[in-house]
Amino acid sequence: MDTLREENSTIVRSEIDGPIEASTPVLPTALPAAGAPSRPAQASWVGGDGWFPLLRASMRALSRVAPPLAVALFDRIWFSAPRTPPRPEAAAWLARGEPMPFRVHGHRVNAWSWGRGPTVLLVHGWGGNAGQMHALIAQLLERGLRVVAFDAPAHGSSDPSRLGGRRVSMIEIADALRVVAAGVGPIAGLVAHSGGCTATALALRDGWTGPERIAFVAPFALPSEAIEPFGRAIGASLAVTARFRALVEHRFARPWTDFDMPGLAARRALPPLLVVHDRDDREVPFFHGHAVAEAWPQARLAETGGLGHRRLLRDPSVVADIVAFMASGQPDPGRATPADARAELDRAYAAAGLDCGKSMPA
Repeated sequence: MDTLREENSTIVRSEIDGPIEASTPVLPTALPAAGAPSRPAQASWVGGDGWFPLLRASMRALSRVAPPLAVALFDRIWFSAPRTPPRPEAAAWLARGEPMPFRVHGHRVNAWSWGRGPTVLLVHGWGGNAGQMHALIAQLLERGLRVVAFDAPAHGSSDPSRLGGRRVSMIEIADALRVVAAGVGPIAGLVAHSGGCTATALALRDGWTGPERIAFVAPFALPSEAIEPFGRAIGASLAVTARFRALVEHRFARPWTDFDMPGLAARRALPPLLVVHDRDDREVPFFHGHAVAEAWPQARLAETGGLGHRRLLRDPSVVADIVAFMASGQPDPGRATPADARAELDRAYAAAGLDCGKSMPA
């Protein structure tokens, strides 16, 4: 597996880490296509309380008198993720999970595991944490599935990323996803939220085998188209926004379109996909989810209304839909299958010293 190494401001490939063997307890701490929904003029990616008018005024001033400083500020804002502590009910689930620490680029990434069976990996969104999808865990366990979740770099209880502080890139989150997935075994299913969907798609683009099925909840599907609206929201000039776009492409040695999810279908075979998106999502507008579902083969789009960006993860009907989709490729844990019966007979014959391999039809 690959890692990232910085050389002269350009990031190139090297190697990554893996599980920390001595496990210690972890405290939970463009325009729309024809027929696509229209896009709102501005999504609320950055909020608007107290400090925000001052930030916007500062960015406007710097864009005029000191463009390099404005670009640096843009860069810091874009890559800085808030650390959101888990809610009490989420913290309770993390406390019950089995801690599974990993190393990614030399930094600790904390993960937790619940139950046994085929593994479903939960990937939280930007500013989220491993407990963010706790409402799914109990129902997935009831279906005989194992659940694994992790705090992305610079999120939750995990270490800061290679960028330092609260700054982190989707590339490093995608690398963390791949390290955790490799450490916990084959992945039967994956549920991702918001920016976690972006990181998952990036990992798939970069060669990760991936799971048997995926559910994307409010996917941030078109980062390349979010830059200009984001720049307008924070008061950056068009010139500063263009320089930021070029800076990031140089730093990571790849175009912004690599981070867009709809184009992935043209590059590789993809598993069945469930997309859940709310019509009233003000952080990642509905057209993102619609674009992914339109482009991805074997995709189903489930629309909701009035839940916004995060309440989706706790809504009973949404949770039930996701769990049913994750379990649809698995045998009922409470019902014997023909394979179960054959395995039981094999064990009985073996105990008697007999080989039934050629005497029974498959």
